[in-house]
Amino acid sequence: MSVLDGAETISVARSVTRGRILSLANTVGTRFPAYAGAMGRVLLASRPAAWLDSYLETQKFEKLTPTTVVDPAELRSVIAEAGAQEYSFVSEEPGEGLRSCAVPIKNRGGDVVAAINISVHFSRLSPENVRDQLLPALRETRRDIEADFHALPS
Repeated sequence: MSVLDGAETISVARSVTRGRILSLANTVGTRFPAYAGAMGRVLLASRPAAWLDSYLETQKFEKLTPTTVVDPAELRSVIAEAGAQEYSFVSEEPGEGLRSCAVPIKNRGGDVVAAINISVHFSRLSPENVRDQLLPALRETRRDIEADFHALPS
């Protein structure tokens, strides 16, 4: 789970399964450029239009891998898509060999406050399988987390 902090995401919780360790190091407190990751894109999609315009005009976007999207117009498009479909999928953008899918977490008022994701090695699942097999489980986890948020006193 990550939250947006300026132009970066910051990891606030993490759960690791047994098995292969992915090459992208991510521990609680890790900061990552929001534009390059699935969680960052769903978080950026929640920002007001003027904020996003400023972000896309002022940030320097560097390629973290050969497939990282760095063109501001293309980033605007993938961020808008993430907002419209309420999930983001990236393949080998934040790190080589990594596929990731993320969904936003909303508070009781409907504001996006965080994002959660699932990451797998690209050889384990195709993009279609990530969407078909992992996205439903990710959305179910989101519902559980949001239910906990909504149960908190105002």
